[in-house]
Amino acid sequence: MLSTKDMLVLGMMVFALFLGAGNIIFPPMAGFQSGNQWFSTSLGFLVTGVLLPFLTLVTVAIRGRGERLSIDLPSWFAVLFWIALYLIVGSTFAMPRVTNTAYEMGFLPLGLIEKNTTTHLTFALIFNLLSMFFMLKQGTMISAIGKFMTPALLILLVVVGIAVVAKPLSPIEEPTGLYAVNGFFSGIIDGYQTMDVLSAMAFGGIVARALYTKGITNPKQIGFITIKAGMISVLLLAALYLCLFYLGATSHAVSVFADPALNATNGGQIFSRYVDALFGSVGTWLMGGIVLLASMTTLVGVTSAAADYFATFHHRLGYRFWVVVFTLLTTLVSTFGLDTLLRVTIPALLMIYPTSVTLVLLQFVRHKLKSPRFTYRFTICVIVLMSLLDTLKQLKWLNGDLLQLFSYIPLSEYGLGWLLPGIIAFAISLLISLSFKETDTEIATPNTVK
Repeated sequence: MLSTKDMLVLGMMVFALFLGAGNIIFPPMAGFQSGNQWFSTSLGFLVTGVLLPFLTLVTVAIRGRGERLSIDLPSWFAVLFWIALYLIVGSTFAMPRVTNTAYEMGFLPLGLIEKNTTTHLTFALIFNLLSMFFMLKQGTMISAIGKFMTPALLILLVVVGIAVVAKPLSPIEEPTGLYAVNGFFSGIIDGYQTMDVLSAMAFGGIVARALYTKGITNPKQIGFITIKAGMISVLLLAALYLCLFYLGATSHAVSVFADPALNATNGGQIFSRYVDALFGSVGTWLMGGIVLLASMTTLVGVTSAAADYFATFHHRLGYRFWVVVFTLLTTLVSTFGLDTLLRVTIPALLMIYPTSVTLVLLQFVRHKLKSPRFTYRFTICVIVLMSLLDTLKQLKWLNGDLLQLFSYIPLSEYGLGWLLPGIIAFAISLLISLSFKETDTEIATPNTVK
């Protein structure tokens, strides 16, 4: 078993891996819009933005690798799915976006350089090379994130959190939009849209391999330790998100102005203006430190997980080779700019996220299924079809009667159009499988991949 110190380091690492810059800047806007419903909204947010990723992390860690969740699917589909997942959350979409967020929100406001193509490329190269240094040795990466990066990040966040609670900038206003109707449900939707389940599917393998280096390979032990370490992360994330929601709810003084052009349009602006109002010029450096550290820990974790997966395809193209490849690819793709990447990333995520969530949820009932293989394939087939329609809708390629028909599906306006059809497909698969003479549960045993 792990010592208390090692358990704390592991929990801190998990916290830092999940805490990307996007997770810091999203809750303030939700808090601002939810007004005096900020607390109930934040509770809903914690269900899908913290609890669901936590369950995913534990599930993947017990299985050893995220890929073990798809053993009941056709091998060609599983490979395509995992390649797509690691590329989307990695070097083709999400990690270049993280790099650009670090540049535009963390570094540029410090006023040390001018914004142009040369400084952008230079920053991206240095930032990614520095991250690569932590990735090249997986054991060193765990220590660096858990012992050094996370404590520094936590100190900065605690300073901001105490100041926000002790000296809120303005009274809390009335909620707007759907937050006024049902804050808790709106929070559930907001938490779902962080799409942290994708990250958890990658990070679960990191936790399993970290424990393997400590000589812990038994799935039950891994599950127990991951739950304990994950609870440290859950408590830290919950406390942070509550502070950020409260920050947003009390940000009216820095979010709304007589000139609408000056109004805050995203959580990053709210967070930055709030910190500046509390700390003055020091706030710019606080904001910069938080964004840079949060971005780097996520970049290191996701890229490491992607490299580890791609290294399984050929023994000569190992982990370090893919770390270098993905570092260079992230640097190159990041030159397209943040706005372009955001436009492309959302449809791509809408395509694979429902499948990811479904794979995790099915894992909890797999041992009860008469025919896991059939149930998985039938349900996932429907989920993929609905996800495709949702993606086409997002790209505005879905028109006419099909668009009208899709709009009738409950929750489709929130990107959850797959949920009800998926539940129906799951129920139908259970009924059909009752007629099967034999079960196919022989591949259900957990396996820790070394």
